Amino acid sequence: MASPNSIDKILRHVLSLSLAPLVGGCGIDTSGFETLPCAADGRTPYLAGVEPGAPADYIELRMSTGPGGPTTSTLEFVGEKCSGAADRPACEEKIAAATSSKGFHLGDCVDFCPDHVLIVNTGDEVTVLDTRDGVMAWLGPVNTPADAVLAASLADYTVRCSKPDEGGVRPAGDAYEVLATRYTEICDPIERTLYVLAVDAGGDVQELESEVIESESGACVGRRPAGLLRTAGRGATQVGAYFANVAQLEAASVRAFEVLGRELVHHGAPRPLVERARIAGRDEVRHARVMRRLSARYGGRWQPPRVEPRPVRSLEELAIDNATEGCIRETYGALVGMWQGRVAQDPLVRRVMTRIARDEARHAKLSWAIDVWVRPRLSAAERRRVEEARRGALAALEDEARRDVDRALVVHAGMPDVQAARRLSRNFAEAIAAGG
Repeated sequence: MASPNSIDKILRHVLSLSLAPLVGGCGIDTSGFETLPCAADGRTPYLAGVEPGAPADYIELRMSTGPGGPTTSTLEFVGEKCSGAADRPACEEKIAAATSSKGFHLGDCVDFCPDHVLIVNTGDEVTVLDTRDGVMAWLGPVNTPADAVLAASLADYTVRCSKPDEGGVRPAGDAYEVLATRYTEICDPIERTLYVLAVDAGGDVQELESEVIESESGACVGRRPAGLLRTAGRGATQVGAYFANVAQLEAASVRAFEVLGRELVHHGAPRPLVERARIAGRDEVRHARVMRRLSARYGGRWQPPRVEPRPVRSLEELAIDNATEGCIRETYGALVGMWQGRVAQDPLVRRVMTRIARDEARHAKLSWAIDVWVRPRLSAAERRRVEEARRGALAALEDEARRDVDRALVVHAGMPDVQAARRLSRNFAEAIAAGG
């Protein structure tokens, strides 16, 4: 196991990367879009206001549990079931029994990708629509805002309800423009992009403008406090959004060290540890300020962090958080910062990250010093749970290292690409296990 005195040695790893310049741009003006009100369950409504090519008595949207699975829940419906049927009981039985082994997606699909089907009832006839093309043919000409939203959702874009900056619709001549989002990277970084889409009368969807509104990676950042409510930064570029998110995390670290200092006092920690936590908090104030400026340099717009208050944690909870957020993630973050300080193409990024990495290395030493102090005060079972959490944090880092990184971040922010990240995480894990 590593010790506070071995951290500097652990953080001296190989650095190598080739870079190229990146050009910035402007953000999207989201004014003028009509925001969609959420349904009672908080979902985006898809059927309210839709005008299909052929009239229907009743339309029902269902979601199934998975491919080939039975439809299990009704998400939304409009009209009156079997209101025009000659044999209403038989019609209602058809609707109840309607199902399909296929289905279509609505909105962006990342982890949970449910299938949907549309049940359409006209008179005694009940039709199951289970493909995107089938729904678009049924919809006919796009001539209402709701039609445009449905078309965009069927094209794998998410139109957020009750979020003026992430979802809306407005007329544009004979067509419509839709404000929607989509995950454009689901690895490292996790990247979400905002789009202005043109939806023409035939239902074709075209991207007019785009803006990265969220980009998060294994950055050189401080501790994340418990209760952190993330509000993603935005940016005209991946790099701008990335640094905006780093600025938010650095600002959140101020709160993390304030809480840590109070909890150390509560549990009777030595005064030097408490004072080092307070100094680290002051470092994070400076880091957040510098990162905001760096974000603005690349067209980023940060959002201040929101942290829910939490009760004082037990000594075991403090030890687990310190082992994962401090001994592992903060120490590895210092290593990534050292990498960025060596290889970033932008001289300003290199200077900023070199300075921040030095501070984060000191914070990492504090984490390991707290670990040394707290370990004898825990029971054998508590120490075992702390070690399990530490190993889990190391495994998570190695999983993240297998994910690809957007070239823009490699080029201008100096983030390690997948090959370099694998070397760094592997060498880091081995050094931590060997005690440096």
